[in-house]
Amino acid sequence: MFGLSPPFVLLIAVLLAVVLVEAILVAWLWRRHWRLEQSLREWEARQRRQHQDIAGLCAAGLQVDARLARLERMLAETREWLQAAGPAEGTGGAVAYQTAIERIREGAGVEELVSECGFTREEANLLIRLHRDETGAGFS
Repeated sequence: MFGLSPPFVLLIAVLLAVVLVEAILVAWLWRRHWRLEQSLREWEARQRRQHQDIAGLCAAGLQVDARLARLERMLAETREWLQAAGPAEGTGGAVAYQTAIERIREGAGVEELVSECGFTREEANLLIRLHRDETGAGFS
C-alpha cells in the first residue's frame, strides 16, 4: 500500500475507531442534553403555573376571609339589634297555641278556647278542626 507498516495501519484504524466511538458518544450526550433542557423548560413552566395557581388561591382566600369577617360583623349587629328590641311580639302566642292544642286534645270546646286562651270563635273553630282530626276524634 503506501509503504505503511502494519503496526502503523493498526494504530490508525484504532484511532479512527476511537474517534468514531467518541463522535457517537458526543452525539448521544448532545441528544441527552437536549432532552434534559426540554424537560427543564417544561418543569419551569409547570412551576410558574403552580405559582400562579397558589397566588390565585391566596387572593381568593383573602376575599373569603374578608367576606366572612363582614358576615360575622353583620351577625353580631343583628344579635345586638335583637337583644335591644327585646322579646319578639307574639312569642306568648306560640305558648297560647300550644296550650290550646293540648286543651283541644283533652276535649275542650270553642267556648273554653275563647275564654281561656283569648282566641276569636273563628280561630277556635279552626284550631279544633285542625287538631281534633289529628287525634282521630274528628269534628262534626
